[in-house]
Amino acid sequence: MKRIRIVGLCLVAVFALTAVIASSAQAGTYYKCSSVKKGFYSNSECTTRDEKGGKPKGKWELTEYKTCVSVKKGFYSDSACSVRDEKKGKPKGKFEKEAPVTFTDSTGEAKLATPAFGPNDVECTASTSSGTITGPKTGTDRVSFTGCTLEGHSCESVDLFGNGTPSGKAGVIDTNLLDTKLVDHGEKAGGYKKEEPATGEVWNEVISSEHEPYSSEFICNGEIILRTHGSVSGVVSPVNAAPSTSGENKFAVGEGEQALLTEVFNGTEFFPTGGAPSSEETTAKITLGTALAVKT
Repeated sequence: MKRIRIVGLCLVAVFALTAVIASSAQAGTYYKCSSVKKGFYSNSECTTRDEKGGKPKGKWELTEYKTCVSVKKGFYSDSACSVRDEKKGKPKGKFEKEAPVTFTDSTGEAKLATPAFGPNDVECTASTSSGTITGPKTGTDRVSFTGCTLEGHSCESVDLFGNGTPSGKAGVIDTNLLDTKLVDHGEKAGGYKKEEPATGEVWNEVISSEHEPYSSEFICNGEIILRTHGSVSGVVSPVNAAPSTSGENKFAVGEGEQALLTEVFNGTEFFPTGGAPSSEETTAKITLGTALAVKT
């Protein structure tokens, strides 16, 4: 078996958003600018303060992003929008589902090193992804890496052992569906290292939600089969700024938490047992369908 150093192609993408929120707000959370009876902002971008003596005089406020919101008349009776409440097709409840915020992102070169496997990287020239923000701190995503090679040989995602999402294209590695979660200082990321962000920092943690625990399975040069699992957390930027439709998530050694593991198939079994530590290097540029913000 060749000694190799692998790209983690599995857990990149995901968001960076921003906002200055009231001190009582939950940290590491998505916010949007909402129309209200009394708020601290005079414009729909929540960039211009409107207050007097510390009291709100505007009609806009930063509110926690939710997919189920309180309304005068809605089709649901609970705050999770799980119980229908209607009569003859007319709403009788106090809650309603809100259209989810979707996003896309892209990166330049993406690679992940697994030192235990040697000096060569699996490298990809770019990636794109699309996903949805599903709650105040959560989202889903799926990434497609392109131009992927190992030692000059093409790689592509496969499902030979029931752990991957086949791309059907040389050089393309598609990840499994991924879950994302904002992690703030004082909270532990879910990876095996159990690290946490520094003060004033927010991470976006990414982990598989399909074919768990594996985030990708791919083959290079038609013979070297790899699979990845674990998680990786990238640093969100900017934070504590006005809501925006753009942002960034940086994955790098010394940035966020690198808790990704990689295994190689040796013709009989995947080894090493449990996987070898890997680190991912890339920066995702995010575009959201609706302006959101993240507070730390």
